[in-house]
Amino acid sequence: MNKMSLDNYKIPNRWVDDFCDIAQSKGLEYEIINRIRGWSETILIKGYKFYTKSVSYDSNRHLYFQGVDTKKLEDKGDKVLVCGGMNKQLKDIFIIPWNTFFSTLKAGEPINTYKPPREYYQYKFYIRDRDSRWIMSVQGGQSPTLDVTKWRFNVNEAINIINKDFKYTV
Repeated sequence: MNKMSLDNYKIPNRWVDDFCDIAQSKGLEYEIINRIRGWSETILIKGYKFYTKSVSYDSNRHLYFQGVDTKKLEDKGDKVLVCGGMNKQLKDIFIIPWNTFFSTLKAGEPINTYKPPREYYQYKFYIRDRDSRWIMSVQGGQSPTLDVTKWRFNVNEAINIINKDFKYTV
């Protein structure tokens, strides 16, 4: 069996890796702290710890959809970097404060994403385009929502924000 390094294994729609490659080409250095099954999960940029998610846009439903392992709520960090794309192109970058993102998730309810008898619980969240507002909603529990519009950037804006040490209103 031929083994490949996960760093060389190209998973389709690895939007976080695409963002990091573009950012690095513009002089922004980063370090991958943790990968899960080939996906960048936690990165360090300019001393800030980012939890990352790659999401693909569903143009029929006007949303991004993703899950987060319940154990992530125990971690600490600075920002959550959600990189979204569609049609093979990186499109939206959300840079959400860590505590804001995870407290919103926590108000939801984790869902078993495996078929019984196996169990694997995740918080499922959407980021929806609703009349030019980007709303994050979490399934279950109190069905919490969070307006993430002010944390949505295009690729170049996101790189510039990070380069300026996040001197923007959160």
